[in-house]
Amino acid sequence: MPSVTVRIPAVLAQVGDGRTAIPVEAGTVGGALEALFAVLPQLRVHVFDESGGIRPHVALFHEGRTVRGVAGLAGPVAHGDVVTVLQAVSGG
Repeated sequence: MPSVTVRIPAVLAQVGDGRTAIPVEAGTVGGALEALFAVLPQLRVHVFDESGGIRPHVALFHEGRTVRGVAGLAGPVAHGDVVTVLQAVSGG
């Protein structure tokens, strides 16, 4: 199985174990996220809603390309790829 890196923002790293880059083994984008949640299960609620959809304020990227919906999560990953999770931040 390919070894990929999941990058998360610093705010999620604080919820996790402090790392912003987590190496995982997976065959798809969704599999990479599931592998991330196996290591840091507390992050799941910050990425997916109760129905299993990507939260509206979360953007996912695979190798810099936007991941949208179930089809995007099913996209294959290759060794060395990067999956990035970003959260919208607001305030003032």
